[in-house]
Amino acid sequence: IRFFARTKARANHQYEESDSLRDGILQEFNVVIHDTIKMWSVGGDFGEDDPVRARAAQAGKYTRRGGGNLSEDDVVLIQDMLTKRFEAKRARDFNRSDEIRSHLHTTFNINVDDKSQEWRVLSDDYVQTTAERGAQELTADEASVVDSQLAKRIILKKNKSYEEADAIRDELQSTWSILVDDKKKEWKVIASSGGKSRFNPEVARSQPSPNEQKQIEREVDDWFEVEDEVELDVAADTTVVADAEPEEENTSSPSTMSRDELTILTVPLLKDKLREAGKPVSGKKSDLIDRLLA
Repeated sequence: IRFFARTKARANHQYEESDSLRDGILQEFNVVIHDTIKMWSVGGDFGEDDPVRARAAQAGKYTRRGGGNLSEDDVVLIQDMLTKRFEAKRARDFNRSDEIRSHLHTTFNINVDDKSQEWRVLSDDYVQTTAERGAQELTADEASVVDSQLAKRIILKKNKSYEEADAIRDELQSTWSILVDDKKKEWKVIASSGGKSRFNPEVARSQPSPNEQKQIEREVDDWFEVEDEVELDVAADTTVVADAEPEEENTSSPSTMSRDELTILTVPLLKDKLREAGKPVSGKKSDLIDRLLA
């Protein structure tokens, strides 16, 4: 009854009454209430459910991410050095901590992320992780095809062929329900929701990838071009009653515009100018400007 009364008091923002009930329960029954995890315990021992204890248990334990050619002995040695580095940081021996980090980077080409407590070899190799429950299992040959496609995708991204790289990612997702994590250099098969896509059709349409979004934009542009042609045909068949004064147009071509003038324009406008010039539209804003000035 007191628990329900305290819950009601908190819901009504009656915090003094709530704290009074909590203190009364502690003094009379030795019961500690933990509002964060929504639990209570006689004596205050919440075991592994205690968030403070859970964080303490995980402190200093780093998880490996991504690929990289390391032996089992190398991995054991790296984990041991990461533990020593954590102990050095806890003892505020930052010079020793930095030495260990530099040694790991120089010797094994490893990047350490203290915030997420993860480490990985700085390489382009992707690694397959455990599939989601209910996901289809790939054969060894299929997994080999995935690795080969991801290797091609890395080359395309280095060559700034982002549309082709996105197309490979989208094909892997639609064919085998594969989710690619470029930051962690990992891929896994996820549970599909009917068919071979991890999204149902409605969600898939509402969350297009950058490559799919560009395709949608092209289709919309083509639709408007057709509408414009229809309007021009209709206008040609109508009788002109009076000649209107021509409006002044901005006839500045990309070649006559300076870098500063192009920098002011938005990315969609820069891409429009590139399409008019028959040039590629992929890349960053600086790439688009350089292409227009070339």
